[in-house]
Amino acid sequence: MSDETYRPSKQPINSNDLRGPAENQAALNEVTSMQNAARGDSHSGASPDVPGIQITGNVPPQFLAAQQQSKNKKVNVGRQRPAANDNSKQIQAAGSNQFENLIQRVRSNTNSYEKIVLPSKGKFYDGIDGPRDGIVNLRPMTGEEERILATPRFVKQGRAINMIFNRCIMEDYDSENFITQDRTYLLIYLRGISYTPEYDVEVKCPYTDRKFATVIDLNSLYIDYCPDNFGTSSLEDTLPTTELHFKYRLSKGSDERLVQEHQERRVKGFDTAGQSDDTLLFRTALMVDEIEGLTDKLEIQALLQELPINDVAYLRNVVNTPPFGVDTTVEIHSPFAGQDFEIELPLEADFFFPRAKRKTNSDQA
Repeated sequence: MSDETYRPSKQPINSNDLRGPAENQAALNEVTSMQNAARGDSHSGASPDVPGIQITGNVPPQFLAAQQQSKNKKVNVGRQRPAANDNSKQIQAAGSNQFENLIQRVRSNTNSYEKIVLPSKGKFYDGIDGPRDGIVNLRPMTGEEERILATPRFVKQGRAINMIFNRCIMEDYDSENFITQDRTYLLIYLRGISYTPEYDVEVKCPYTDRKFATVIDLNSLYIDYCPDNFGTSSLEDTLPTTELHFKYRLSKGSDERLVQEHQERRVKGFDTAGQSDDTLLFRTALMVDEIEGLTDKLEIQALLQELPINDVAYLRNVVNTPPFGVDTTVEIHSPFAGQDFEIELPLEADFFFPRAKRKTNSDQA
């Protein structure tokens, strides 16, 4: 009640309550004193929270009860968020013994980390932006991470996945600095240990255009680790048609944010119906460090527009598909055509919000 002030309620006028001028002034002073005390007025020196100062006069019982309730609110804090520099990344809670016991049992499971080797094997990290040895420890998601995924502004801003990675990885790395191939692997691995490797999807048969439900086993995806002869010194090549020499880097999570911001600026600044989409060229230019000594990003993007399409396609393929990572190509069997076909792993809403399967009688038997 520290932000409230006592105000007399409106009552019907009673002739017995009528007083003379002196009595009225005294009553007014008494009410003013109570108001100053209730809001902690520095001029009055009175505050309901300062020990040793008491409010005198005919104080209404409602005001005293509200004052005590305000004090109780400041004392009874059930749970609080950890400080910004708290490395435990856990919600600190206080409650009954049963609650504390349950919390400890839950955390003994959710704090179980698995050591994994990233596809890059750490060849493109310096120990600050990522692990030199390519090893990180990852734990399953909890309800807190699911809440992050369910927050629209985090998803729209492209922050949700980074926030989840940073919470679930034991080491103190900013996952936005991880290269895309490692991030894709982390995403799939995290889903597998948090829910199940079985991923229910609905796909369309390319032979009959009919949709059907199927299950993708995430454990069946192939993982290629970075070859021993491929590293930072390998990130250069020559275009096949113009024979221009170029150097490049591998995309990171931060690049996805830059691409998203570029798209948003384009939508806000132009009539998109009458403008061509330069997102692919922008993304490619972002990854190119140099073309024959040219380093300015705007000039590189302008040069890409003039290159033969064969060179552009070659450049984009080299930059986006290094010889390592998760093969997200999935083979599906069509029950309608009786033939197999391939699709890219669909990252839909059910990827991190899977529908619960109901148990049948045969499952319970």
